[in-house]
Amino acid sequence: MAFDGEAFVQEMRQELIASGRTLDKADWVERVANGTATPQDLVGWARQHYWGVTYHTRRFLSIWVGRIPYEMTEATIENIGEEVLGIQSKSGFGHLHWLFEFTRALGAPDEAITSATPNVEAVLSESFLYNLAHQRPWYEFQFGASLGIENQIPDAYIRAVKGFKEHYSHLLQPEDYAFHTIHISVDEDHGGHVGEFAERYLDTDEKRRSARSAYFAGAEATRRCWDAYAGVSW
Repeated sequence: MAFDGEAFVQEMRQELIASGRTLDKADWVERVANGTATPQDLVGWARQHYWGVTYHTRRFLSIWVGRIPYEMTEATIENIGEEVLGIQSKSGFGHLHWLFEFTRALGAPDEAITSATPNVEAVLSESFLYNLAHQRPWYEFQFGASLGIENQIPDAYIRAVKGFKEHYSHLLQPEDYAFHTIHISVDEDHGGHVGEFAERYLDTDEKRRSARSAYFAGAEATRRCWDAYAGVSW
């Protein structure tokens, strides 16, 4: 029987949903959705995202682009362009710009993030992604980062944006959380088409096992990073 890549991906997604460890169920998202997150909590999440993912994204993507098949390079370069220049979203700025627009609107100085010492969860997230880019089989990045992380972002940010609109309009205007609205659209594309990818490149049971492990590791590492948002003050 031929390997069904779409079924392979869907089975993993459903297993993650059943575990309750998806990003749209993260404690921070729940608190934003019900309006109980403080400005310090909101900035604390941004600190985690900065140190655990966003500050490093262009770097590990640049590493990975040198390891993947040629036909995949264009999409990855576009991803880097979006991170740095906002070319896909046509926002005119990279994602670090929009992350700090969010925290500045909440009254936090940039140093609350840039001068923070990354906590264990942020370091583990960063280290996992660099390990995928540098050391692990090249296809694991597609599952551990693109599917395990980016493909989860739209559902999580849809809930967060709804919470911003309902509970934080006294603090945040729509342009202040452009970081989140931009990702709702671009990460659907970055994390998509993985079933087709699986059918093309995961041609052995060993590759499928390692891709599966990377997927659940990426999802869990990011969930732990997001959940460790406490401790920001200014």
